[in-house]
Amino acid sequence: MGIKDWFGGDKKKAAYREKVKEAVSDGKLDASDMQELKALRQELDVTDAADDKTQYRREIYNEAVDAARSKGQLTATGAQELAKIQKFLALRDDQIEKTKIEVNRLRTLTEIRKGNLPVVPPTNVALRGVQLEPGEVPHYNVAVEVLDQGRIPSGSEGMQVLGPFKYEEGNSRSHFLPEEGGRPIGEGNVIITSVRLIFKTGDGRTASVRFGGDVPFYLYNEGLRLTKTMGSTLLKFKTKSDDTAEIVGELLAKVTRPEL
Repeated sequence: MGIKDWFGGDKKKAAYREKVKEAVSDGKLDASDMQELKALRQELDVTDAADDKTQYRREIYNEAVDAARSKGQLTATGAQELAKIQKFLALRDDQIEKTKIEVNRLRTLTEIRKGNLPVVPPTNVALRGVQLEPGEVPHYNVAVEVLDQGRIPSGSEGMQVLGPFKYEEGNSRSHFLPEEGGRPIGEGNVIITSVRLIFKTGDGRTASVRFGGDVPFYLYNEGLRLTKTMGSTLLKFKTKSDDTAEIVGELLAKVTRPEL
């Protein structure tokens, strides 16, 4: 039976696909699930899930990821379970690239909340030309779009980061980056280290704001805002994912309060 036969509209094949979805609906696929699916496949006389069209296998994998995300964290065990489901569905990394990126973000967020802070490797291109201080550790890097904003509307100030910063899950979601009327001026990278926030422009220039200093910066759901003499510089996360603001918020809470 070929791949075309899998999707000929046969009710048996559709029934097997639904059972696969049901089996991974909790973000896991244990040995008993696999045995039940194998028995059902033999009973229905259909091909394995790995022979399914990519779009259907991707949908099933995404459902498993959604189940894991609904728990608000992704432990090492959870990541292993998703890897097992990916293997069962015979999905290559490039076939689920966007979802894998989201999975990795959730994994990073989970580890930060546990106090295990990530480290940007020295070979990362974002660190090229950045002079780190002795003992300074780069923890996170995110690409940004840069906008020049002359006026910040009342109520759109964002979450101020100055001294010790407190962050709870979802805090940034009610703060929207005031980008209306902003003038795009390029792209760059934000690097959060153990002692400061570094902004690196597309042409390699750098500026930084030290944690606990006299100059604040501001966190939003979509990015960050740096103040300047006239107006502000908006740094919009290119990921366009809520998880990015969560990672940045949780990480800032850790590095500005290292005693926790």
